[in-house]
Amino acid sequence: MPGPLHQGLVYLLNHNPHLVFDLARRFDDNLGVSCVGYEAASNELPDPAQTGGILHADGVHAALAAIPEAAPDAAPQRVGGVAVEVQTTRDGLKRYSWLSYAAGVRRLFECRGWTMVFAPDREIRRYYERMFVDEPRACPWFVDSTLLPPIVETREAARDLAKALLTVVFRARLIQAVPCARAALEALQQSTLDREDRWIYNQLVRASLKDEQLSRLPKEILQWDDDWEMSPMELTSAYYTRGVAAGREDGLEQGLEQGLEQGLEQGRLVQARRLLSQVLDHRGVRLDDSHRARVDGCTDLQQLESWLHRALSTDDADAIFS
Repeated sequence: MPGPLHQGLVYLLNHNPHLVFDLARRFDDNLGVSCVGYEAASNELPDPAQTGGILHADGVHAALAAIPEAAPDAAPQRVGGVAVEVQTTRDGLKRYSWLSYAAGVRRLFECRGWTMVFAPDREIRRYYERMFVDEPRACPWFVDSTLLPPIVETREAARDLAKALLTVVFRARLIQAVPCARAALEALQQSTLDREDRWIYNQLVRASLKDEQLSRLPKEILQWDDDWEMSPMELTSAYYTRGVAAGREDGLEQGLEQGLEQGLEQGRLVQARRLLSQVLDHRGVRLDDSHRARVDGCTDLQQLESWLHRALSTDDADAIFS
């Protein structure tokens, strides 16, 4: 199951089809002609390559346009459909399935259809864009930050809250990320959305930003106190335990290289102490407890080597360890 970033985006886009088609018009002007509404369908699409096969997109919408004045009682006509795809990870199979999504939308709505991809991570988006660099006709529509200018005023964010929230996600690693987040969260706090929707969108913003960025936002608009004392139930929650495990795994990877070097250093120290002891025993040098403690406790390889050189030329313990 995808995390709050993916699921929050899917929820946002499926509940705001106007936002999807506002962006779609940047790719096809015809979608903006006489549009009077939108139609949502199940995320199940007919697979044009397999009879009876089903494809699953993240969302499916159609734009409805007014019919000519000559037939005022007729239902609005579908002028275009979009299969919505949210991508936060890499999947090589999208090279084929996204083409099928577009064909499935055309078959379902019996109008033109496309696949629109929302990949807020720039590197993930570039991974998919490279798939179609030699096949521009097969390329889906990729939404990026250039289609979403910064919204840093609360009043402007309130006019189109969905767009403001999407802007935060796509600009989370760019300048003005924090002002955009503040404007969107303040507008969200003032909105008439129900509590569940506000919670989902709040988590979407939090899942997009780094800790350093969150620390620059007022806690009252985050509706979250990072300094709260975690209860036993929270300490055993899936999010917490998974985060701890991921942190340990990252720490292990980072520590392997450091650990290898430290292990080699420890090995050199052990070998130097052992060689010094063998030379002292061979030369009949008797050590008292203080001398042995200095050898056993020494963590300076150069010091051990210095004692070893002295032991090769004298059998006086005090002279060796002076």
